[in-house]
Amino acid sequence: MPETYVPQIGDLRPSSVFLHIGAKKTGKTQGTLNMIVDMWKRQRKPCIVFDIGGQSEYDDFIPLALDDLEFFNAMADQEPFPLYRVRSLDDFDEFFLGIVEWVRNAFVVFEDATSYMVGNLPESHRRLLLGSRNHCNDYLFNLHSLAEPAPFLFRHAEYIILRRTSDVKLPSKVPVPHKIEKAMREIDAENRTLYPDPQMPKLAFRLIDITAA
Repeated sequence: MPETYVPQIGDLRPSSVFLHIGAKKTGKTQGTLNMIVDMWKRQRKPCIVFDIGGQSEYDDFIPLALDDLEFFNAMADQEPFPLYRVRSLDDFDEFFLGIVEWVRNAFVVFEDATSYMVGNLPESHRRLLLGSRNHCNDYLFNLHSLAEPAPFLFRHAEYIILRRTSDVKLPSKVPVPHKIEKAMREIDAENRTLYPDPQMPKLAFRLIDITAA
């Protein structure tokens, strides 16, 4: 398996929206941490993790208050490892709009995004997705299955990082279904070969460009 999730398309590349989709015990959190480090090393992009679940893996990240978003880039410039987390937030719209208004050239991770990136997305969420490239921000949404995310999210993403899921049949909203189905078969086969014990995490994944057939 590759050591990085960032597509090998050079140091200067368009910013992208990644959908990181997998069930529990498939390596999603560790993969996210690897990607955060990779984005900083290769792209010099500071990171904000929107961690509403309070995952322990982000405990050592620098706490970031909503009021500090205005100063995020200046603050990040002063840190040797500018890795931040946002928790205990009541107003999701205000956070999304704060990213749109103030944050530039950064990597923003949305943990447990299944709970707030479904159905008809509010205007704040849509503006964030539509402004990714203009603001030079990369966004990563951690999700549990292909069935749950909003269709708008699929339409405005560039990549799916796919792991084992509970999906049996692909919903019609999923783009390039032939690519997804092929990746699902490869993931299942790799998991059976490399992680045969039922108690073992199933760590196989595929990075899929969903912008082209």
